[in-house]
Amino acid sequence: MPAKPSGTIKTSRVNVKQKNGDIYVMERQTLYDPVKKYNKVVSSKLIAKIPKGEKIQVPTRPKRPNGSKLPIKPQKVSASRKRVGMMDIIGHIGFISGIDAAIYASTDIGTAQKIISLARYLLATNGQTLPGIQTWQYTHPLPYVNGISEDVYHALFHDIGLDESLQQNFFHERCALLGDHGAIAYDSTTISTYSGQQPEARYGYNKAKDGLKTVKLLTLYSIESRQPVAFTKQPGNLPDVSSIENALKQLSVLGVDHAEIVTDNGYYSESNLSEMLQKGFGFVTLAKTNIKWIRPEIEARIEELSSIYSVCPFDPTTHGVTVMLMHDFDKVRKYASHKSGAEKGAVERFKRRVYLHIYFNASRQAEDRIEFETDLMELKSMIEDGIPVDELSRSAQEKVKKYMSISTWGKKTTVRFKDKECQEAYKYHGYFTLVSNREKDCFECLRIYRKRETIEACFEAEKQHADGSRIRVWSPDTLRGRMFVQFVSLCYYEYFSDQLRKIKPTLGKQNKDGIRTKETVDLEEKLLRWMENTPVYLQLQWFDTVEEVKVSSELRNKRWNTEITARDALYLEKLGMSTH
Repeated sequence: MPAKPSGTIKTSRVNVKQKNGDIYVMERQTLYDPVKKYNKVVSSKLIAKIPKGEKIQVPTRPKRPNGSKLPIKPQKVSASRKRVGMMDIIGHIGFISGIDAAIYASTDIGTAQKIISLARYLLATNGQTLPGIQTWQYTHPLPYVNGISEDVYHALFHDIGLDESLQQNFFHERCALLGDHGAIAYDSTTISTYSGQQPEARYGYNKAKDGLKTVKLLTLYSIESRQPVAFTKQPGNLPDVSSIENALKQLSVLGVDHAEIVTDNGYYSESNLSEMLQKGFGFVTLAKTNIKWIRPEIEARIEELSSIYSVCPFDPTTHGVTVMLMHDFDKVRKYASHKSGAEKGAVERFKRRVYLHIYFNASRQAEDRIEFETDLMELKSMIEDGIPVDELSRSAQEKVKKYMSISTWGKKTTVRFKDKECQEAYKYHGYFTLVSNREKDCFECLRIYRKRETIEACFEAEKQHADGSRIRVWSPDTLRGRMFVQFVSLCYYEYFSDQLRKIKPTLGKQNKDGIRTKETVDLEEKLLRWMENTPVYLQLQWFDTVEEVKVSSELRNKRWNTEITARDALYLEKLGMSTH
């Protein structure tokens, strides 16, 4: 016996092939007619189509109502616009340099994204203050997409400052990336502050000479790769010379063994040279000319330094000679020896060969005098303004003792200079010495030392391009975290600058086989002129006009970018970026 009809409307989808080869996907509603005994079509609706030769359905527009002259209701559209040109370059630099990977390997993904986002902001804005990121991030894509507010980055700085593992892991990754280190420069700069809340901010040698309290930033820098490796900070009144032992320990932990340490005279001491010799490090260090064992050597070679044979081949304004010496060093025993009977703390002497390189530069003679007198005048001003001498750095206290006499009458302090001692100091202006245990040739040693001057450019870059000229935070831990983010931004800047330096010599030169066209060479020469006349920051800003527009609707998604010139495309190509 046949089943009774249910009387309900059934919905189904059928494919109907059209004459043009398209297939319409129809949604049909049917009802069984018991009298005529077949399914009657109640309604039919086109919901999609499959174009000829395709397999994927595409939506169709809604059908206009019969007799209606009203336009079809538009689909809801979502659109966004971002400035991507500059950020694509910075993202590319972070990737190929390994800096981003080192950050991700050192902490959790959320913290890493915040650090990278802040570092990219500092680079992209040429060191604008951080509150500006709150509006800037709306038009520039960053890895951390949840938004960075003032509370977010202050909390981040505090957490980083307390997380020593994060920092040291990043430094270790940096060392692994840089490979063979060769010579390592070690130097410091000072950051001035008006704050009375920073316990590490103290009066000492101030490189900005603004009379403010300072915090000292010490940096290890690979001379060959021109990349910063690691940093630390210390109170502004501590002398540079006291930090070298900790720097050697940090290098050993980071896996940097037997490198050549290059320092200026602030780090010279017999004990520091002894430490470097004991740990197997080479060294090139600038030594003061008034050291007891160095002064007689200078006096004995003044005539030799005036000879034409002592002229430096790459700097005719400098004369140099080398003296090989066997020098005595002290070693303080850190452990007792039962075999020899030596006690812990006992001082033992040992001899090592060192090379004393003595130089004279007539231009430097005038510069030394100006620097000497400027330092004395600054110290005089500080003391007469009421700053106690014992709050000054050790080197400053030594200068005060040697070249000044201080008298007090009531609340007034008067400083007078000791003219005889000052005249004696003038005699040796223009002379400078380098001490090394590896470099035998005085001019090769000078060449290595002068490469160390790139670290000064590094400090200048950090202050100008990473907002490093002021502290801007309250607590020491937060300051440490802020310095770390600035350090990451500096790593970006130095790597990018090095890439640009490598690109310039390759531009505008014809191949040996002459297969390059004149148009290509002309375009490269045009790019070279632009790069030579445009600072790094403005090169980045040039590409900040490249925008990406994304539009999404219920039907499809589309995006497009601003067009760029042939010169700009060549620039991106030389950086290793795709322009398609």
